Amino acid sequence: MLAVERRNKIEQIINQEGSVLVVELSKLFDVTTETIRADLEKLEKQGILVRTYGGATRADNSEPELAITERDTVNYEGKQSIGRYAAGLIRDGETIFLDASTSAWHLARNIKDKRGITVITNAEKIVSELAGCEHIHVVCVGGQLTERNMSYVGRVAEKTIRENYYANKFFFSCRGVTLERGLADSSEGEAEIKKAMLSCSEAVIFLCDKNKIGRLGVPRVGALNEIDCFITDAALSEEWTDELARQDVKVVIVE
Repeated sequence: MLAVERRNKIEQIINQEGSVLVVELSKLFDVTTETIRADLEKLEKQGILVRTYGGATRADNSEPELAITERDTVNYEGKQSIGRYAAGLIRDGETIFLDASTSAWHLARNIKDKRGITVITNAEKIVSELAGCEHIHVVCVGGQLTERNMSYVGRVAEKTIRENYYANKFFFSCRGVTLERGLADSSEGEAEIKKAMLSCSEAVIFLCDKNKIGRLGVPRVGALNEIDCFITDAALSEEWTDELARQDVKVVIVE
């Protein structure tokens, strides 16, 4: 295959998938990773993609975020497996933060048999999910309600978290994660809530379904070394596992 044909095929893949990994493309086209990186560099100069650590993402990867009920249907089984595993990390009597992600919502569905735990969240969906659980204490941080995400954001919510609460564990997700730029979201308000929860937690657990790997977003939430545990349903490349190990992040891959 000629180089120009290979680059055209890479462009087709990234337009369909939204992101690509160097290792996977190297195997697909039976060429070296150096050749693929050179291809990605040329495509970046053409404005087709943005290179990331270990891959690339579509240059126009700024599509509007879906409403929470629509996002909940995306990779439902993967999020369900992640949520089920994450729920097993919570011990009776603990206090946890849950953000307004659909992955955290899946986790909430799996903790209804817990006893004596306190759940602090900015998510209206999680409040409703746990409202009937008499052994779970639910705290909503308040603030300004966003209709699309059914979450509370803003200075009131941030101040409430930073000045009043501290949790054993913080479970969250975001728009995407790259090795080069870390964690990123699609909303300033949501990102600031996550930062507040992260700063007030003993342990930070990232719920990362496979669609978030290599996906860019704005604004930035944090760096990889701020995570203690990375739970995913993705088959991570060697570059990802090596970098996460270097950052002392525990990786759990669920089926």
